[in-house]
Formats: sequence, C-alpha cells, structure tokens
Amino acid sequence: MISLHVLGTSSAKPTKDRSVSGSFLNSPTGSFLIDCGEGMQQRIAAHDRWLRSIGSNERTKVSKLRAIYLTHAHLDHCWGVLPMLHSMDKDGRKSKLEIHGPTSIAALNWVKDRPGEVPDPDSGIYSGDLAIQFDWWKKHGGKNGAFQFDVEWILYPVDQIGVEGISISQEDKMSVHAYVTNHLDVPSIAYHFSTPDLPGKFDRSAAIEDGYDEKSIRDIALDISDSAKYRGPTRPSRSLLISGDTSSDVPSFIEMKSSIDVLVHESTFDDSLENKAASYGHSTARDAAKIASHMDVNFLGLTHFSSRFQDLSNLEKEARSVFNESHILEDGDRISIDLDGSIRLDRKGPEEWISIV
Repeated sequence: MISLHVLGTSSAKPTKDRSVSGSFLNSPTGSFLIDCGEGMQQRIAAHDRWLRSIGSNERTKVSKLRAIYLTHAHLDHCWGVLPMLHSMDKDGRKSKLEIHGPTSIAALNWVKDRPGEVPDPDSGIYSGDLAIQFDWWKKHGGKNGAFQFDVEWILYPVDQIGVEGISISQEDKMSVHAYVTNHLDVPSIAYHFSTPDLPGKFDRSAAIEDGYDEKSIRDIALDISDSAKYRGPTRPSRSLLISGDTSSDVPSFIEMKSSIDVLVHESTFDDSLENKAASYGHSTARDAAKIASHMDVNFLGLTHFSSRFQDLSNLEKEARSVFNESHILEDGDRISIDLDGSIRLDRKGPEEWISIV
C-alpha cells in the first residue's frame, strides 16, 4: 500500500489551519518526505503522536525517513530541512539520508567556481537555487560543522532533462521518476512514485482441490511460471504523482504515458485569479482538474492554497466542474492506494480517521 500523509496545504505562508508544504509518504520501500517547509519536524512528530494515540499500525517517524524529495527551492518548500538535519544529528542518527532536488547547470557551475557568493540578478541564476542552499547547509551542519551521519546531496539540472523525465530510483517494490515542471525562473520538478506490476492473487483452494498439500502450495506459489494456473489477473502498478509548484503548461504532463492513480496538484488560485496564477508560475483549481482529466487519473488531490482563501469550497466546485474526482486536501489528511487500486481519503477526527472517500 502507498500512504501519503498530507502535512501542509498552504502556499507561501501558513494560516490558522494550514501549514506550508510537506507530505510524509509510507511505501513498500520505506518512508519519504516530499517537500519540507518550516516547522516540518514538529508537524511530523505531532502527527505521529496522534497516530499512536488512536492505536494505528502506521506511523510517521523522522528517524525512519530514507530520503527527502524537494520539488523546488522556495523556502516554503525547503526551509525545514536544516533544522530537521540538526535534530537527526542530535538524536544520534546513523543511517544515510538522501536529499533530492532540482537545479540548473549554471547554478552548479556557480557554486563550483564562486562558492559562498550569491548570484547577481544579471546572472540568470535564482539566488536561492538548491545548489546554493545545499552548499550552505553542508557547511553549517551538525554540532561541529559536520553531520555525524551520511547525507547524500543529489541535484538534477533541469536543463538536462527531457520531456520523458528522469529515473531517480529503481527498486524491486518502488520506483521514483522526476519530471520538469514550470515555476518560472526557479528549477522545479514533480515526483512520480510507482510500484511494479504484481502477479495475480494465488488461489489456494483451487490448488488444494488439485491435490497439492501445504508444502507443495508454498513451493508452487514462489515460482511464478509454475503457479500461473492458480493466479488471477496481473495486478497493475499503483502510482502517485506530486506536482510541486507549477503552471499548467507542463509538456511532460501533457505527453505522459504512465498510468496515474492519484495526482496531488497545486491549486493556488481560483478562476478569478487565472492571470495571476499564470504570471506567478502557479495553477488554478480548474487548471489542475484539466490536467487530471487529460491524464485520466482516478483521484485528484488539490493543495497549496493561497492564504487569501479561508473557504475552499469554491475551488473544489470549480475543479469538479471539469473533473468530478477532485478533492480539497486538509492538513493531516491521508491518501491511501491499495494494491487492488482502491483509493481512500481519510481525515483526522478527535479519536479516529473519518472516511471522506
């Protein structure tokens, strides 16, 4: 099962009920963080305490994180990373942590040739590029200027990535792929998490009827070719795509061939601010719905709302006029994708999950 805990749905700055971007992903290969705005470690810890209080088998622990995937360098998406690294260091973390993010060739060369300097406006380099931030974080980590655990800093120059995207991780139970998005002059990418196709369910009762005992059944089940007679249809890949901040004109999204179960897409503005969305490299809720419809996804989660909106029902209404399976996300929500393709949206109640979808 893929389970995404949405821990921040506000854009640019927090509101009374919404924190800035960050989601905790539990997957067959471990736990990951997608974006890490300010205060992220406190949010993860508070959510984990709530999960423990309701007796959940699922948890969100900072200590279990294998990697952080940053969609871009704006501070509402990454300002929580360095404090979290310091806490990991103080807690005695030993396991390696990967930190992924987009950059540009020019920014990488700038850091190499002029370390510690901030690019001037004429350089064409975003002054807060992740290559520059990573370089600074490395020098200010840990108690003595170095972390006591390995951090692998992994950057992807977006000007070297085509419309087909780039493979980031290919494991037996989960793959991660990145696609370049459009957030004006700031390098930005979306992340696609997917499981492989799986063999169909094994029918034990049919094997028993054919005279196989328990030991023989176990042996047969382990061999895909021998067990084909007793298996149902192949269970297709399950997947989740998280857009990060982007306008709606993303060639990779338009030409994407992969099947997507869940799309979590930014929806900063409503229809009345369509021009503002385009000029700032953002999307409206309707834009997100059009992309979801084009991709033929099964579920659209709307997030990253401007702080000017207190009531989000109109954004959901605008999106549903295009794509009916559009859903406003709230801080603390959980989106689950089961192996059979069923999708659930649960919302935090006082003492239990409340089913929304």
